[in-house]
Amino acid sequence: MKKIKCRNNYGKFVEVDQKKFVFRPSAYGVIVNQRGKVLLLENKSSGKYWFPGGGIEIGEKIEEGLRREIREETGLEVKIKKLLLAKENFFYYEPLDEAYHAFLFFYKCIPLSTKLLSDDAVDDLESKKPRWHKIKKLRKEEFSDLNEEIFNLIQKL
Repeated sequence: MKKIKCRNNYGKFVEVDQKKFVFRPSAYGVIVNQRGKVLLLENKSSGKYWFPGGGIEIGEKIEEGLRREIREETGLEVKIKKLLLAKENFFYYEPLDEAYHAFLFFYKCIPLSTKLLSDDAVDDLESKKPRWHKIKKLRKEEFSDLNEEIFNLIQKL
């Protein structure tokens, strides 16, 4: 059986049987405020940063799913401005024994509201602590996956 090398939710490379993989479109918001800060969440498994967003449900348009995910994870309403990056990725989520052949869409978003959810109100299996971070103080090692490309992306904003 063919194995696919991918990262798991702890940031480690693992090999997973190809038959375990399912297609998963997902969208993430690169939300920048007027003070030059970007909104990031912390991954519970790795402690690294990632953007609010996640999997798109069957029958849900990408931008609708992105707004839903951002609301669940941060409490914010956003205006989606433009697609910044589309990536293909292979990912293994160990706690649920699920493997994804993922298509990730990163959108630049403008916040329409300002009040973030409290940490205990975040509705997500893997994300916690929505916080605004100064872009200039971030390092690529602080991101959970695709860190080189993600880091370069936000440095251009």
